[in-house]
Amino acid sequence: MRLWIADCGLRSNRSLGLRIADRGSRNFNQKSGEALSLTSPLPLPASFLSFLILLLVPLFILSFLNPDIASAEKVILKIGTLAPEGSTWVKAFRDINRELGEKTKGQVAIRIFPGGVLGDEEDMLRKIKVGQIQGGFFSGGGLGIIFKDIKILVIPSLFENYKEVDAVMAKMSGHFEKGIEDNGFKIMGWAESGFIYLFSKHPIKGAADLRKGKVWIWEDTAIGRAVFKELGINGIPLGIPDVLVSLQTGMIDTVYASPGAAISMQWFTRVSYMTDVPLSYSVGAAVLHKSAFEKIPQALRGTVEEIFRRHLALLKEKVRQEDQKAISVLTRQGIKLISPNQKEVKEMQALSLKGVDTLGEDIFSKKTLAEVKAFLKNLRKEN
Repeated sequence: MRLWIADCGLRSNRSLGLRIADRGSRNFNQKSGEALSLTSPLPLPASFLSFLILLLVPLFILSFLNPDIASAEKVILKIGTLAPEGSTWVKAFRDINRELGEKTKGQVAIRIFPGGVLGDEEDMLRKIKVGQIQGGFFSGGGLGIIFKDIKILVIPSLFENYKEVDAVMAKMSGHFEKGIEDNGFKIMGWAESGFIYLFSKHPIKGAADLRKGKVWIWEDTAIGRAVFKELGINGIPLGIPDVLVSLQTGMIDTVYASPGAAISMQWFTRVSYMTDVPLSYSVGAAVLHKSAFEKIPQALRGTVEEIFRRHLALLKEKVRQEDQKAISVLTRQGIKLISPNQKEVKEMQALSLKGVDTLGEDIFSKKTLAEVKAFLKNLRKEN
């Protein structure tokens, strides 16, 4: 006779099934000759009790020495982003999720919510704070809400090329990451949307042309207000999910974005021109709430962070390559490139930086901005 005992009171991640084969007669009622019911008290042989002890003791020791692994439940990190489905940014997060599944044996996963379905970046931050999601991929605007000094990176006309961007990030990323951490979040890796350009329905070479347009401003940021005021522009504040519809209706006729973003968000279908001078740099980063990161088993945290940082570093390089290709795609689609002369470029830069200089310490640290400007000045002298 074969007797099955399923569930010996020992549970880890799944029930333990034990089959005991006993061909003797001791499993039968000696008086009636009937088989004992599984619900009846069943005396266990000494050899089986010894087996249980040998099985339980190592598991007990393992759970005592490493409670994270013994008691870990699957951690699902819900992450929001404004990047649309199918974009380079969202594809990077799909790749991160696949590797997390492999390297953590399925204990850690991410669930991405793309295309602004959770609202703008400020909306996503509110959802993180109440626990509806655990993190997001944010631009400089969202990161600047967490730690104000990161807004410095998006100041118009601050950077001239990627070499300057990389040098400043190498010097200042520790300061930015500490500021993020001090405010309850953790940077999982830096990326970017690249350099930002003006896209419009009419040619724009300088400030005078901008003043004629209906120019979009992302929400109502202090930096944007200050720069637009100095340029003499009345910006129309909108969230990113509302931009395409507003271009279609004619509510706005001028926007700014990276070439890749202009394509992935379909804004290029509603404009005719791109001003071929970088307006500003758009930093990006994946951020988790610290409490969400701490729910990852301690033994896996280093692995999870390494996967994020490596994929996001690759994303940054890919974005730079794709933006160059995107400009070619845009021109083939009929977008005309407008090249301002040096006088027009210098005027725009001077007005932008003059507007930024009117801002107070509540927007960003003036000391940090002075440090970045001094560093860039010395870097340009060396080159």
